[in-house]
Amino acid sequence: MVTDAGTATTGNNGGMPRLKLNSRTGAFGAALTLFDLWRRVPPRQRRWIFKQARKHGPRVAKNVMAAQRARKK
Repeated sequence: MVTDAGTATTGNNGGMPRLKLNSRTGAFGAALTLFDLWRRVPPRQRRWIFKQARKHGPRVAKNVMAAQRARKK
């Protein structure tokens, strides 16, 4: 259900603000959207995200590169 204030509610959960993804497309738009989301993340969760990126980032990058190589062949 969508309320008049532009928030979505389901079940017993409270309203959540909607992301504005309408006019931002492409790589630059994705970067701007991620920046908007990053600003909303509390500092404690930002530190957790950095720890996870340091731990899992190299493996994810390796898998992405392998998938790209497999796709080109």
